[in-house]
Amino acid sequence: MELFDRILASAAGITCDSRQVAPGFIFVAVRGSSRDGNTYAADAAARGAVAIVSDRPASLPALAAPVVAVPDARRALGELAARFHRHPSRSLSLIGVTGTNGKTTVTFMLDHIFRHAGLRSGLIGTVCVRAGDRVHPSALTTPDAASLQTYLAAMRDTGVSHAAMEVSAQGIDQGRVDDVTFACGVITNISPDHLDFPGGFDAYCAAKQGFPGLLGPAAPLVVNAADPLCRVLAAAHDPVVACAVDAPADVAARVTGLAGGGSRFVLAFTRPLPGCGPAPGELAVTLPLPGRHNIENALMAATAAALCGIAPATAAAALASFRGVPRRFAVSRLAGLTVVDDTALNPASIDAVFHTLAAFSRRRLVVAFAIRGRRGPAINTACADALARWWRAAPFTLIVTAAAGSVSAADTVAGDEKSAFCEALGKAKVGYIFRETLAAAMEAAADAAGPGDLVTLLGAQGMDDGYRLLRRLLTGTTTAQPGTAAAGCPA
Repeated sequence: MELFDRILASAAGITCDSRQVAPGFIFVAVRGSSRDGNTYAADAAARGAVAIVSDRPASLPALAAPVVAVPDARRALGELAARFHRHPSRSLSLIGVTGTNGKTTVTFMLDHIFRHAGLRSGLIGTVCVRAGDRVHPSALTTPDAASLQTYLAAMRDTGVSHAAMEVSAQGIDQGRVDDVTFACGVITNISPDHLDFPGGFDAYCAAKQGFPGLLGPAAPLVVNAADPLCRVLAAAHDPVVACAVDAPADVAARVTGLAGGGSRFVLAFTRPLPGCGPAPGELAVTLPLPGRHNIENALMAATAAALCGIAPATAAAALASFRGVPRRFAVSRLAGLTVVDDTALNPASIDAVFHTLAAFSRRRLVVAFAIRGRRGPAINTACADALARWWRAAPFTLIVTAAAGSVSAADTVAGDEKSAFCEALGKAKVGYIFRETLAAAMEAAADAAGPGDLVTLLGAQGMDDGYRLLRRLLTGTTTAQPGTAAAGCPA
């Protein structure tokens, strides 16, 4: 667009956050669900913005900066940022990973494989962003388009050749990745999670449906063949590489061992992969992580890595030294207890945790679960129903918390969310202990558990500080668990 060329010619940067505006920046006034960027246009102009880009120019007051009218400010943000940074993703072998569960683990596995292969790697996702030599805290699973292009440019400019990034439904729906070039895509699974997504689960699936279209006609798409919705999403794309555990697929994993200390499987390539030459046959893989779901994650990571030029034998060797992801089935020992810390936040991830717990010997099971805040009653009812199913099969001590005071306003549990969760447990006649604060919940867990017991901490943001509090109660120390959120990105 000629108009964009003119304003970019003198621009010093692009942002949709008026607080980040410096002299010479272009400010794009994006309308969000709770805030309208147009209300910050005057502040951006006062800070020295060279132009204000808006799809509601009539709503703006008289400004000291010129206003550029566009049909869609979100779309303009992505295009402007990509052009300003000279389309950095085109210089990277970038793998986009979407799905309901497993995105973070698959991207961390890919990053570990790339680094094991001697490559300079980047990472973008829920836990953190590592762009070049700098690590940034993560505010969104998929950053806003301006931040995303800045991170990708930093990768390119510091010699990164390969990168993995999580692509959320919101990121697709809001156009944050419209101007990103992917070398390969991965769809891990699709199940009910963001039931608060505008339009519900159908709209959530529709947003995911847009992912294959982001890849371009030549980029391969790796899909979980065991998931029917993954197959639906991949139906219109070519080439597609299907993966499955203990089932026929283009690339399959045959499980040979499941234990609390890790897993073993045979990685089998049954046909040549697009652009990769002859099929490499079978490889035995040892994974230090427990659980069938982690074998599935490793299978898709190894397949995507192969499509980006990494020899399967190199990927297998890397997976053998992969130590996990913050709060993704992190296992430790505390004062005679086995503690599992996992960010399980929907029925599918809860089921994956309980299936994996079956491999652990224990005297009793104590489960502490943090209700999800600001995600609506529906997902909390679904999570409570999942816990109830496992409780009926083999009763355990269940402690529930709203984690009051331990989360930001964006994750604070509302009254209807707490009621939905507790009412679902009550309807299922599940016995449980409720504690309003996370500290009180951890005290209840410490009191309920004894030597030889297995304590499992489940939940999203509300349980982020659970392990640290439990450790302090049991040992008097506050050192973070290796591999947990305190450890941040891999260095």
